[in-house]
Amino acid sequence: MKPLGRRRAYTEIGIQRVPCARCGRPSSQQWQICANDNYYRGVCEECDIELNRTVLEFFRFPDVADRLKCYGQQLRRV
Repeated sequence: MKPLGRRRAYTEIGIQRVPCARCGRPSSQQWQICANDNYYRGVCEECDIELNRTVLEFFRFPDVADRLKCYGQQLRRV
C-alpha cells in the first residue's frame, strides 16, 4: 500500500494549497504519521484540534480542555 502525502514538510505557503486529509478544507497544519511511513499530511485548524484532542485523551491528560483552549489560542495568534 502506497503511503499518502509527501516526504518533505510543506512550506508555510504550500500547506495552504493542500486540502485537509480529513474534511477537504484548506490545510493550515501538517502531521507526520509513523504508520503512514512518516509522510506528511495536511489538516485544517479544526481537524488539527480534534486530532490533538484524540492524542491528549489517549495519553489520559487530566486537563485536556485547558490544553486545547491554549493550543487554539496559539493557532489563532500565528
